Amino acid sequence: MSVFKIKIWFTACSLSLLLLAGCKDEVKEFENPYSGGKLPLGLKFNTASFIEPTQGSANDVVTVSVVGAEQYKTQLRFQFSGEEAEIVSIAGDVVKVKVPAAGSSGSTSIQIGDQIFFGPQFKVFGKISDDPYFKAKIGANNTIYDAYKLKTGKYLMVGEFTDFNDKGIVLAIKKIAETTYEGEVQRTLQLGTGVVSGYLSAVTSSPNDANIFVAGNMSAFDLRGPVKNITRLTALGAIDLKQVETYSSKNGGATYPKLTVPVFNGGTDAPIKRIFYFNNGIIAVGGFKYYVSHRYDVGRTFTYTSGNTTLTGYRDSLVRDSIPIRQVVRFKLDGGLDNTYHFSGGTTLDGGNGNILDAVMQADGKLVLVGAFSKFDNKAAGGIVRLNADGTVDDSFQVGKGAAGYITSINWNSTTQRFVLTGVFSSFNNQPIQNMLVLKADGSIDDTFVSGNFDSGYPSFAQQLSNGLIVVSGNFKKYNNVRRAGFMILSPQGSLAQGYNTLGELTGTINRVLEERNKDNKRSIVLLGSFRKFDSQAVQNIKGLVLED
Repeated sequence: MSVFKIKIWFTACSLSLLLLAGCKDEVKEFENPYSGGKLPLGLKFNTASFIEPTQGSANDVVTVSVVGAEQYKTQLRFQFSGEEAEIVSIAGDVVKVKVPAAGSSGSTSIQIGDQIFFGPQFKVFGKISDDPYFKAKIGANNTIYDAYKLKTGKYLMVGEFTDFNDKGIVLAIKKIAETTYEGEVQRTLQLGTGVVSGYLSAVTSSPNDANIFVAGNMSAFDLRGPVKNITRLTALGAIDLKQVETYSSKNGGATYPKLTVPVFNGGTDAPIKRIFYFNNGIIAVGGFKYYVSHRYDVGRTFTYTSGNTTLTGYRDSLVRDSIPIRQVVRFKLDGGLDNTYHFSGGTTLDGGNGNILDAVMQADGKLVLVGAFSKFDNKAAGGIVRLNADGTVDDSFQVGKGAAGYITSINWNSTTQRFVLTGVFSSFNNQPIQNMLVLKADGSIDDTFVSGNFDSGYPSFAQQLSNGLIVVSGNFKKYNNVRRAGFMILSPQGSLAQGYNTLGELTGTINRVLEERNKDNKRSIVLLGSFRKFDSQAVQNIKGLVLED
């Protein structure tokens, strides 16, 4: 046994010796208690040959070199990313295994009893792969919450990021970026410094992009304000400004100039989560309790002396007015309050008795809200409610008792005419449906979709593509006992879509999915959200993929 020297310094002294003569240091040596150890069970992956090939498709036979494999011929199990593979043969240290139908990219492993030994990475091919035309390889340095397609075909992406694809080094990118669908940063809009403090969670525009609207948690845009969580941009992307008379400019004459302020004079007392344009107004959803606006014509007159002369001066005051508003508000395009929406008798309606976590708007202006509430406007609502175009509850929406629990996300697909919901719930309208479901346009359950079992977590996001496939993300580890860590694609019926679940683990969550055809006319999607690792690759909150039809 080798000797491993461990030095431990003992201080041999008493208090009296310490005071009188100092301390004496001693060194002792011990043998290494871990030397001479053996391989567990005599098994290990042979690093000299490892695995051949290193990539392949379902049902391909792969050769793996495992030292000591033959002695455990009847006990050894082999897995691809947690999915058990058929062992074709074991001869000496050579193990031949078949890639399982449900296998996905990631680590291989062998298991004897309850002992697991991890091996090399293996890439599984399928009907989903990296989009070769996607250009945002570096990505965004923080979360992307939303994206909006402009009439030019470009996208506005918003979130918490302060750089996008390393382009913010030359010219500032603060919480908003103009990009192509492939993620290439554009500079056609005059976005300036964007939002320096806070974040943007939503973006939309008026018809023909005459004005762009951004919302979230902010007090200024491009260093101009005051702004209260929402503001209006011009068609060129600059904050829309105007000059207003102040108390001093009205009373003091030309020596007191007008004040330059945002055209959009309206906002909320708390962050905004979603915004939608409809019928010449902007509907905002969030956790706010008040609508706020600013008055610039308030101030005071005072006198002062200069030498022997008494002079009159004027001082402006910024006054913030507030009106009670709960969770939903409709702004006029200049920020004024539309008190015909979600109002009754001049008073705002009650809203939900819990948080609104997500919202979508249909083409007719009806707004569907989901979250952790059991009542909305004093009507029973199991985490979901639809509002008419005037903000009143739509009783024709056939969700019945809704969810027994809470709903975290909702997305609407205008092609399939379906809603997809995720959350933490055990039933929906008294039917035993857990964590995910599909609704028809009228709110009734689409029973052709059957959600499977989620293991060690829940789905937090799901979005249906125009071909019916459903992209799902969350903190789950398995779906219907198949290893799918954080990401999967389901068929319209709720099963794992064959060939589309070969990518490895996603660490994080998705907030939005964009869908177009790429330059090869193949279906492509762009994932936006908060994730740093996907399919064993380092990524930053955005990823482009191709799906074979």
